[in-house]
Parts: sequence; structure tokens; C-alpha cells
Amino acid sequence: MPRLHRLPARIAAVMVGTILVLVLTVSGSVLWMTRALDDQARRQAEARILDARDGMVERARLLALDYAKWEDTATHVTAGDTDWMRDKIGATAIAGEAFQIAMLWGGPLERDLGWTIGGPAEPREGLLDPLLLGLAESRLALVPLDTYDGTEFFAWSAGHLYVLAAARVEHLTERGGGVLPDDRLGRLVMGQRIGAATVGAMRDDLLLSEVALVRRPPQDRPSLPLLDAQGAPVAFISWEPPHPGSDLLRRMLPLLVVVMALTAGLVAVGMTLVRRSADHLIAAERRSALAARTDPLTGLMNRTAFNEALATPAREGERAILYLDVDGFKRINDAIGHAAGDSVIAHLGERLSDLAGPGCLLARVGGDEFVFILDGPDAGARARDLAAAVGAALRSPLEVPGHRLRIGASVGYAVQGKAGSTAEDLVRHADLAMYEAKRHRDRGPVAFGDMIETADREARIMERALREALDRPGELSLVYQPIRDPRTGRLAKAEALARWTSPQLGPVRPDRFIAVAEQSGLIVDLGWRLFLLLCDDLERHADLVACFNVSPLQLLAPTFVPDLIGELGRRGIDPRRLEVELTERVLVDDPRLAAERLEELRAAGFPIALDDFGTGYSSIGYLRQMGFDTLKIDRSYVADLHDRIERQALLNAMIELAHALGLEVVCEGVEAEDDLRIVRELGCDLAQGYHLGRPMALGDLMAPCQGPARSVA
Repeated sequence: MPRLHRLPARIAAVMVGTILVLVLTVSGSVLWMTRALDDQARRQAEARILDARDGMVERARLLALDYAKWEDTATHVTAGDTDWMRDKIGATAIAGEAFQIAMLWGGPLERDLGWTIGGPAEPREGLLDPLLLGLAESRLALVPLDTYDGTEFFAWSAGHLYVLAAARVEHLTERGGGVLPDDRLGRLVMGQRIGAATVGAMRDDLLLSEVALVRRPPQDRPSLPLLDAQGAPVAFISWEPPHPGSDLLRRMLPLLVVVMALTAGLVAVGMTLVRRSADHLIAAERRSALAARTDPLTGLMNRTAFNEALATPAREGERAILYLDVDGFKRINDAIGHAAGDSVIAHLGERLSDLAGPGCLLARVGGDEFVFILDGPDAGARARDLAAAVGAALRSPLEVPGHRLRIGASVGYAVQGKAGSTAEDLVRHADLAMYEAKRHRDRGPVAFGDMIETADREARIMERALREALDRPGELSLVYQPIRDPRTGRLAKAEALARWTSPQLGPVRPDRFIAVAEQSGLIVDLGWRLFLLLCDDLERHADLVACFNVSPLQLLAPTFVPDLIGELGRRGIDPRRLEVELTERVLVDDPRLAAERLEELRAAGFPIALDDFGTGYSSIGYLRQMGFDTLKIDRSYVADLHDRIERQALLNAMIELAHALGLEVVCEGVEAEDDLRIVRELGCDLAQGYHLGRPMALGDLMAPCQGPARSVA
């Protein structure tokens, strides 16, 4: 019997022990989970605060760069147009919607000009501390010229905290500008005020309590520093860390007591539910982190993830960057629309993703720019193979809704150099190689190397020599290539061609020095000097009718047409003796402004010709809209006509189209008697080429034997 009495006690002991173990296990698990949730929430809060701070900085940076690298800003700041700066920049700062403080200084500006929210319309001097501007200058000195970049930092001004972004005001070469010395460039700083409203919006967006902006870091709560131009904290964002685990435990405790009293199974269910909640929080964080580092259009890494991937240092030869830029993507967007353009980028991303194997990452870092990162001891060889594979992958057309497109791309790559070179250097080298490939598209992928550096050095030497040539008479000259009637051989007019013989460099090919002039911003001065030489020849020979080429920068310059008309009027030269030749690039870069300039030339009496037709992107609409007088068909359609029946048909269609639009047709590149016979039979009005006359001095052109010329019938 005693045993019978002891059995319940034993059962009870087992039950009590089981429940006690269960209670201790559940309690320990709940406490552990509570701490884990609190720690996880603390880290999440810190990451969200960091993202919010970086977002403020990035918004300020993009805003400042958008204004500083805007062509209109560069034009009006260089011209010292205070009214424009007040209306376009100052008024926006005063309104305070996009930014609340703005200041321009340096370069062509005689004094600093500043505006702030609610302030007067007239610019103020000394709006920002000179020491602060000096620090901004120091940081901008580290930013290379002719780049879409600037510097950002936090600073106090007039009792308010701002996130400031500063950049040089310059017209980038990739947008048709030219590199100017640093001391000729103005500076622009813009800032967004960080006040109670900003902090309140941050608190609401991040779902955090007691978010505050403080001067000193609190001891009892986390904070994040806001750094000034010297890298020192000027303020801190502090917040109350969330305690979701503790809050959850307080809410669940009564239920847990009841559940543990009734059944350990319900406790297990409760634990499972809690664990599931934690899993949901972790999964949400992972999705958020992934979305922040993923390009939404292609699903590839974005620039943020690309920069993170480059943060790990690499040894010499064990990392390569391959930079790819789609050729003419703006024209694709203009032709088929931005939605179809996005589809092109998405399909291109899929095709490039197939080429990224082990040890290779692919990112989309711009609108039409993709970058591969290759790591490993054979990175250089793999980069060369990948460049070839990219070219092969782009040979087949892309299928987008309603369109079948062949996409071209410029590819450049660079391999990690000697120890100490940074990831930024590697990316810059690949970018330079890509631009070299874009300049010489027939070369295919370009590897960064001594040749590119040598080309840059030679271009700088040529630029200095060209600047000297513009100041010295005798180095620049003109020759003339006759343009004749293909039926009679009569000289109709002649194309003026530039020549340069440098004392240091000797004779320089026109394509070389004209390209250098365009890149360095000398093309307008060079064009004007050559125009004056042409006017001298027109004065000496009253029978001369000449064509002269005008670059896009010349045509779009505000004073080009008035200066042209004024010079001819001063010399008494009839504008009808000068035919202005333009390439198709002018029409694509800025059709509206080009149409305005051509209308001014046409009103003044100048004949206008479209040169090298068929090599670019001009359309029948352009030909009708611009009102050309002459169409010059590129030599690539004329060469070897007698062997190319299909080319004869294409040339015939071009001539008939031009005649239907009332245009005179000139066929360039007539190099043989058979070519001349065919263009004559196809109805071409005039012809030009070595068979009819090479470029020659004016005296030879105007010699009696050159007037009627030899018979070409």
C-alpha cells in the first residue's frame, strides 16, 4: 500500500518535473528569443537610419550635380549672367521646395552669390562661412575635371543644419562641351535644411520613436554622426532603439501562463508562432537589403552593390573591369520610345548575364552602361575573352515588342595594376578605354594601356601647338577640291579644306587636329580663322564659289550667324558664293536649335548642304524640316559602283528622293571613270572626287585650264 501511495507522488513528481522542465525550457527560449528580436530590431533601426542619412546625402548630391552639369548653368555662369542665376537657382532656393540654400562662387564670378529660403531675390555675399567654402574647394580639388561628380558634407549655417553638395559648374565633353582649366570654372553648392520637419518625417518613415537631432552623442541611446567637410561630426541623429521582443513578451506573458498551465503543447505552438514572426522579420530585412542593391529594370546589381563589390582590395593582375556603353541609346529612345528603350536594356541585361560565369559579377551602373567585375589570377585573359564574347553576343538583333534592333556597344577593359592603385583608378581606366573604343568603333574592344595614355599626351601636345597656330599667321591654310558637272566637266564650285603645318609637328592630318580642336573647345576659334582665310580668297577671286564645313559647336554658338553675316557685309561678299556644309550629327544633337540657325542662314542668302548623307541618323523628315539646298551623298555609296549593282540601286533611290524634295545632288568619292559614268547616268547633278581633281591650291584651281576642265563625257 505505501507503494500505491507513493505512485501518485512519483507521477506528480514526473509531471511536476516535466512541467518544470517545460516551463524552464519555454521561459529560457522566450527570453532568448526576446533578446534576439531586440538585438535584431536594434541593428535594423541602425541600418534604416544609415540608409536615411545616405539618402539625404545622395539627394543633395544629385540635385547639385543636376544643376552644376547642366549646359545652361555652364553657359550662363561662364557669361556671368546674374539674372539667369537668380531666376533659375536663387528663386528655387528662396522658395525652398527642392533646396533651401544655394551659392555660386569662383571661376568667372567676381563675387560669391548666395540665396536662402525666404531671403531676398538679390544675391547675398558671404552667405556661407569662407572657411567652409575653402574646405569645399579642397575636396573639389580631389574630383577630376570633366566628370559627373562632386562632394557632399553636413554643415551649420545661421543656426540651421544643412546637408550640402558642391560641384564644379562645367559643360561635360560627353554632352558636347570641352575641358576648361579648373580656375575658369565656377563652383556651386546647394543644401537642404535638416530641421524638425525632416526629423519628424524620418521618424514616421522609419517607424522609430524619439528620433532627434542633437549636437552631442547621448550616452543612453544609439546615435549616428553627421560629418562635415573635414570628416568631423557636426551633429548626431539619435533614436530610441525598438524592443519588439520585450514588447511581445509583455503582451504574451499572461497567455503563456495560461497555456503552460493547461498544456505544454500550446506552449510549443506559441513558440512556433513566435519563431515564425522572427523569420518574417528577417526575411523582410533580406528583401529590403536585396532591393536596395538591385537594379529594378534588369535585376542586376546596381551601382551601390557594384561599389560594395569593389571594396575588397585585389592584388596586381587579379581583378579586371570591363565597361560597356550602348552606342546611340539616346537615339533609340527617341526613335522607338522610352518604354521600348527600357525593354532593350532589360533584354540586353539578360543576354549579358549569360556571359557572367564564376568569379564574374555584372552590374548596371547607368542608363545604358554595364560593368563586369572579374576576380582571379587570370582576370586579364578572361577580360579579353569576355570582351570578344560580348561582341559576339551583340551580333544577333534584339527582339522588343514591335521592333527588331541591332545594338552596338563600345567596350573597354582594364586590369588591376601595381599595388596601391585603387578600385576607383581601375574603374576610371576601364572607362577611358571604353571612350577610346567609342571614338574608334571599328577597333572593337579596347584595353587600357600605355597607348591610351600616349594618345592623351599627344593630344595635349597637339592642343598646345594648335593654340599657338591660332595666334600665328602662316601655319593654317586652305586647299580646294573641285566639284564639277559630271556631263560637261565644268567647275561649279569647290570645297574648302583645312590644312595645318606645324613647326614642331610638321604636317598634321585634318582629322587629327580637328578632333583635338573639338575636344579642347578650340573648334569655334579654328573655324573662324579658316573662315577669314576663305574670305580673303573670295575677295581675290570674284569667280570663286566655295563650300565650307561648319562643326556643330560653331553652328550652335549664339554669335556664329551674326558674325558670319557681318564679316561678309564688311568685305562686300555675296553670301550666295558660300555654301554652308553640315553633317548629320548637327541634326541629331539639337534639331530645334539647328533648325533655328539654318533658318537664319537661309534668310541671309547662304545655300545650305547636308554633307556625308547616309552615314548617320538623319531622316526624310529632317531633310524636309531643315530645308537644305544640296545633298552630298557619302563616298561609301559611290566607291566601286561598277561592281556593285545593289549599291547602284541604292544610290539611284537616294538621287530620286533628293530630286523629289527639290535638292541638288553631289556624289562624293568619284575615283574612277566608271564611277563618273554611272553617277552621270543616274542623274547626279554634280560630282566630287580624285578622278575630277584632288585638293589643290587656289591658284591651281582658278587657272584657266581648271575652268571648263577636261571633257568627261
